[in-house]
Parts: sequence; structure tokens; C-alpha cells
Amino acid sequence: MIPDRYVYHLRRRPAGAPAERGPIAAPSLETHGFVHASFAGDVAGTHALHLAGAPDVEVLRIDPRRLDVPLRLEPTPRGTMPHVYGSIPSDAVVGVHAPGDELPDRVQDARFCFVAFRGMTLLDLVGVLDPIARLSSMGFAAHTSCEVVSADAAGEEASASDAPWSCEGASFTVTRRRPPLDRLDGFDVLVLAGGPGTRALVEDPSFARWLGSFPPNRLVATVCTGALLLGVTGRLRGRRATTHASALHALAALGAVVTPGRVVDEGQIVTSGGVTSGIDLGLHLVGRLHGEDVARAIAARMEWPGPIPESSGREDAHAR
Repeated sequence: MIPDRYVYHLRRRPAGAPAERGPIAAPSLETHGFVHASFAGDVAGTHALHLAGAPDVEVLRIDPRRLDVPLRLEPTPRGTMPHVYGSIPSDAVVGVHAPGDELPDRVQDARFCFVAFRGMTLLDLVGVLDPIARLSSMGFAAHTSCEVVSADAAGEEASASDAPWSCEGASFTVTRRRPPLDRLDGFDVLVLAGGPGTRALVEDPSFARWLGSFPPNRLVATVCTGALLLGVTGRLRGRRATTHASALHALAALGAVVTPGRVVDEGQIVTSGGVTSGIDLGLHLVGRLHGEDVARAIAARMEWPGPIPESSGREDAHAR
């Protein structure tokens, strides 16, 4: 399983400040088509074989959830090793170590952000939230966190009448409105619900700017017409995606390649169909990040009647 394990890349420390270095494209990317990487237990052997005695060697710890290029396990003379097929985004590097340091192996934390807004369909949000929250409550990934934030502009005064969601006398409030999405130590996964309220948000340029600040190499998932919210940022142009059947024409108008299916996985963009597909999406994300056995265990606890949903679309960017 790749997504819940850090991968490491060893290199000579380049000149210039870290902020000036940009994406990582090792020489092997040009000669072999991929960047060599290792798991934590193989780093010492990689160092001894390729960089023993070299000065200024640094070990880059890479979060695989932030890769927007394929990461594959492939056989080598030293055993099965991870290969990254493309440049590594700078914010995928979450730690820099020295050879000989004790290195973490498993990715222990994941921060999910769920965007709520007035006029959303509540099941769109909680259908995804429930299976993902069980990663922590059932002990599969104890440090996984889920935060629901408001799409309302930051600084607006909150009141009971403008809660992110209210219906039939019930409502809920959230702690933060439009928190920063571009922080290096920020959210790993962004989830967008849908509902009638998307009609207003797609016409709000400030919302599109805020949403567009989420780094494009990180994972975004949508339910129902939440895909239209992502579409106004331009990120669905030329990408396979789905939404509620009534909004497929609007999705195509935003440049998406409309693809029927309950869940359509396009690497770092995952979309799902109408309101009930939120549960499918939540279980799909659990399976993608932590494996099908975990997804099946959570589905069983939820008494989900069907199989773990398969996705439509291209090969997962984190190919196993």
C-alpha cells in the first residue's frame, strides 16, 4: 500500500534557499523517466550504494498524498522500490533529514476539510464525512482529523439565521470561515458538497479565488453539484468528472470530460454523482488512502449493503 507510507529521495543538497528550488526533477527523470525513491527501511542501503562519502546529502521525506504524478512500486535488484513518474511538487516534501536519522515510515495524520455552505444538501457532506471519520474512531488511523468549515467570507459576523446549514428548525455552526487553504502544513484533502446553494457560489469570484488557492497537487473530492464549484476554478478542464445527472451539461460547459459513474477518480481530483453517492465517495477515499481491507471493515460497521464502489476514469495517480 503506497499512500499511507512516506517515500524518501536522497540527493546532494542543491544551491539556493529552499523556497527557490522549486519542484524536484532528479537526473533520473530524464534518463529513466522516473525519480528514484525508497521507503524508510531502505534509505540507509540507498545511501551506502549511491552516495556513500558524498558531502551535503539530504534525505527528502515525501508525502505521497501530495503527488500529482504516478507513484508505483516496481522490482529492482534490491527488491521492490517506489518510483515517482514526474517532478515532485515542492510542498510534497514535508521533511528534510540527514543520512542516519531515524525516519518515520507510516503517514500517521491526514487533515480533511469539508466545505459547508448555505443551501447545500446535508447528506452530500455527512455521507462522505461518516466513513472518513471512522478511520479515527475505529482505530485505523488515529490521527486523522476532519474539520467542517464555512464557505462564507472570512470576517462576516455569524448569526443563527446564516449558519452554513439549516433546515426544518435544525442548524449547525462551524468554528472557521474560509480558512487559508494554501498552507504547507494545512489540509491534505478538500471535500466539496453540492446542493441548490452552489448556484450562488459559482457566481462568487471571491469564493473561486479562495477555493483555487488549494494547491493543485493535493486531493480534492466532490459530491453531486460540488463538482461545479471546483469547475469554476478551472481545474476540471480536460479532466474526467461526474456530477448529478441534472447538472452534466453545466459540468461540460466548464470544460470537464463528462464521465458517467458513481465515483470518477482522476488522480488528485475525485468526483461523485448525485446525493447518495457521497457514501460511495467516502468509502472510495478510505480505500484509496488506507486500502480495501480498511474500507470493507468500515463498510461492514456502517452496514453498507453493497460492495466497495469501483471508480470510473483513468488510472489512479498512486498506482499500486
